[in-house]
Amino acid sequence: MHITVHGTKTPLLGKKLSVGKEAPAARVTKLDGTQNVIGMIAPTTQLLISIPSLKTEVCSLGAKKFNELVKEFKKLTTYMVTTDDREFVEEYAQKESIDAAEIVIDTNRNFAKKYGLLISEGKLKERLARAVYLVDQEGMIVYKELVPEIVDEVDYDACIEAVRELANIKKKGHTHEEWMSA
Repeated sequence: MHITVHGTKTPLLGKKLSVGKEAPAARVTKLDGTQNVIGMIAPTTQLLISIPSLKTEVCSLGAKKFNELVKEFKKLTTYMVTTDDREFVEEYAQKESIDAAEIVIDTNRNFAKKYGLLISEGKLKERLARAVYLVDQEGMIVYKELVPEIVDEVDYDACIEAVRELANIKKKGHTHEEWMSA
């Protein structure tokens, strides 16, 4: 698997994941320094946003845009994953009022490897490729976008539409109303 970085073909390391497959559990570091696991089965749907570096204009704009877009979804947990240093990320999150998503750091590149997003060479070596994964409560990948060119933005509309569709799917089994009318 590969992307392009300013037009240059660049290989990615890690597993190739696709829609319909299980989302692996990945260990990341929270801004308070504690470890957290994202992906897999969870109490809420998860939106995993892979950000190469919040120090760049495209990444910074994307983080701010996603922060606004996800506010309408109360039962969605959004993680923005980056490899930037913790001090910078803390300042960024506070300065830009990132409050609808949690920014976490892929300190050991665990997320990058498990999701096939680790840039393996060039000036962005050890950074994440730009991507989004939507993981349902059962731990299945229901939406994925790996941006082919690192300087391009994700398709926000398609991603948010996938979140809306997932939010509108009824739970399996019977509802209270169906049981009462039987």
